Amino acid sequence: MCWLDDEYLVSGSRDTKMALWRVPPDIVDQKSEIPQHRTVLPVHVKECKTAAKVRAIVFNKAYDEIAGLSLNGYIHIWSAETFKQKLSRKLPSSQENVCLAVQDNGLYAIGCRSYTLLMDCRTLQPIKKVSSRYSGCGIRSASFQGNVLTIGTGLGMLMFYDLKAGKYLESSINSSRTVVLKASKGYVFPDEEYVDNIQNVKYVPAIYTHCYDFSGTRLFTAGGPLPATLTGNYAGLWQ
Repeated sequence: MCWLDDEYLVSGSRDTKMALWRVPPDIVDQKSEIPQHRTVLPVHVKECKTAAKVRAIVFNKAYDEIAGLSLNGYIHIWSAETFKQKLSRKLPSSQENVCLAVQDNGLYAIGCRSYTLLMDCRTLQPIKKVSSRYSGCGIRSASFQGNVLTIGTGLGMLMFYDLKAGKYLESSINSSRTVVLKASKGYVFPDEEYVDNIQNVKYVPAIYTHCYDFSGTRLFTAGGPLPATLTGNYAGLWQ
């Protein structure tokens, strides 16, 4: 889901539907000392045409549009003002398109199996493919912080791509070494020894989501297991 403003948000779901919701300011009684919850119904529910499982959506403020990403390899553009679908465009890759981010100037970043695709929001034409640097990791989350694209992977690693320099950030100590943050194991069931012995792979959590704080100096990450046979979770705070 993504917020349009302080009251309205849009959600996308696996049944190909896009929904517009209004959360009124008085939905929570700030004076009450007793925990409460309220429910709301969607203002509009519409089918996202040409979509198969809407996996990510973002609000592009620069162009007043909502971009949705579907698992069958399409990006869908909706008007934020009228909540109507304007167009859909086939992406170069149809493999594991699961995350989407937008820069303040409107540049889109789309994560797929082996690279992050940078796309011009005006023409929806690909600009560049940013290789993941590690084979088989898959891009699971993406965000922009100024001119730095932060990438969360399925191998529990965070990487940082400098858009101006056109390369990944490198260590100040060893310039040939890419800066990588590695997640801890978090919680997984069955435990990591089961994964090592039975599945013959070392367990690491996938980074499904991440975000910076307002100062841009702290980074929150969260995720969990990729295999459907495992249950678990992970959260980390970097400074």
